[in-house]
Amino acid sequence: MARAWLTVALLWFVACLNYLDRVMITTMRESLVGAIPMTDAQFGLLTSVFLWVYGLLSPFAGFLADRFSRGRVVLASLFVWSAITWLTGQAQTFNQLLAARALMGVSEACYIPAALALIMDYHRGPTRSLATGVHMSGIMVGSGLGGLGGWLAERHEWSYAFNLFGLIGIAYSVVLAFLLK
Repeated sequence: MARAWLTVALLWFVACLNYLDRVMITTMRESLVGAIPMTDAQFGLLTSVFLWVYGLLSPFAGFLADRFSRGRVVLASLFVWSAITWLTGQAQTFNQLLAARALMGVSEACYIPAALALIMDYHRGPTRSLATGVHMSGIMVGSGLGGLGGWLAERHEWSYAFNLFGLIGIAYSVVLAFLLK
């Protein structure tokens, strides 16, 4: 049972980072538009393209989680979306930002189906709902922490948060490779 709860704890941080990385762009609008001029419609497209790609690919991501090691799908998703988060911080043009957001949708779509299935593999019966609820709290905390992006953009520049959290995610994926079974 200790391994089951360790898995939930490890995935809690991944879920937190997953939602932090996707939400923080909305909290740094002024800094981002100051560095890369865009219209309101273009800024809206940055968040929409992520959701369109994410939504369209979620069923395929579930298929992958059913066919391959769920732990490896989680690891690959975390590593790739963290690299894309870092890459987002390197963008110089609107089109580069748009491409990075679409790629983030691809990579993040793989996380939730694999993570929830992995939790269900470990938690059967009376702990399943609690384990899922604990994991889901990581999503809410990550969404709430998205404001760190705006806070960091005010103190540094818009790309700082993407670089920082991208590198944190890459480092955590290495740690997870040893701990997530």
